[in-house]
Amino acid sequence: MRVQEHVKLSTAAAILTLPWLKKDAFIPLAASILIDADHYLWHAVTHRTLSLRAALQYFGRANPPRLAQQRLLHHPIILGALLVVAARSRSRILWLILAGFLFHVSLDTIHVTQMNHLKRMLSEQVNFTCPACGQHSEALQLHTVHIASNILDRYNPRHFVVLCPTCHEKAHKKHKHINSEHDRL
Repeated sequence: MRVQEHVKLSTAAAILTLPWLKKDAFIPLAASILIDADHYLWHAVTHRTLSLRAALQYFGRANPPRLAQQRLLHHPIILGALLVVAARSRSRILWLILAGFLFHVSLDTIHVTQMNHLKRMLSEQVNFTCPACGQHSEALQLHTVHIASNILDRYNPRHFVVLCPTCHEKAHKKHKHINSEHDRL
């Protein structure tokens, strides 16, 4: 799920919880967004750079690896440990941080499930043949053709296409080139 989508959904959840949490609604909001700092920290250590731009480029590639090491704060052991500490300390702040983390992880789980369903459905529709080059491939990759303007339309199949790994990488390079040309104007 894109960062912008996490921010929008987390903000909506924070607004909905305002009557109960009042000024503390910002705690789960911040936690649900800042949990992704683990991706950046992994990139910084692994690639030996503090460049946020380099991290965004890495994770914005056509099919970046999804490694457990990149998702330390998302790990069930970390979440379980936070649960134990929050329960033992009876800390409202830790409970709210845990709520934000769990909200984020839930969004990630829903997103991955939906994207896997789309990939499988679209791959079957094209008989595992890349529509761009005609190559048969069991490893077609899901590519976003355009981003839905409405979050409720996010997983509509018309926003996606499946491509072989080579065509998928080409599509990302073409998109990157178009964006850099647009930025120069």
